[in-house]
Amino acid sequence: MRRKTKLGFALLALLTLTAAGCDERSFTRDYARSVPNSVIQVGEKRDRTWEYVDRDGVSRELNTCEDLSPWNGAYSCKSTDGTVELTFSSTKRMRNPTLHVGDEQVPLYCTNNGFWGDGLRFCVPASDPAVPPQPVPRRDQR
Repeated sequence: MRRKTKLGFALLALLTLTAAGCDERSFTRDYARSVPNSVIQVGEKRDRTWEYVDRDGVSRELNTCEDLSPWNGAYSCKSTDGTVELTFSSTKRMRNPTLHVGDEQVPLYCTNNGFWGDGLRFCVPASDPAVPPQPVPRRDQR
């Protein structure tokens, strides 16, 4: 009986360490709140309510995202004055997130609060130093 208990605790410790390892992120939600042109999902996950950080470091609300294409889930969330827009496509994951600020397009790198968190996403510009290096796509594969 004692051996089974030790084995059970060892298995539980292994699962805990594995789950914690899956939750590592290269930057935090608070970091995203401090970087201009970042976006942060707020509220409930299904609300798709976002804020962006302007060039002065102030969080500004975006209107509720609209699904512009029911076939591929092309979402658009605009500021109240229409000068800033977050776009992304979504099937199961957030794809091609981009913040449009005037004529500038800022590609974003996104993550979420993970397994132990609420699952809300937050993104920083893909050019930010906190973004891990991304693999370069091979030219012979398309």
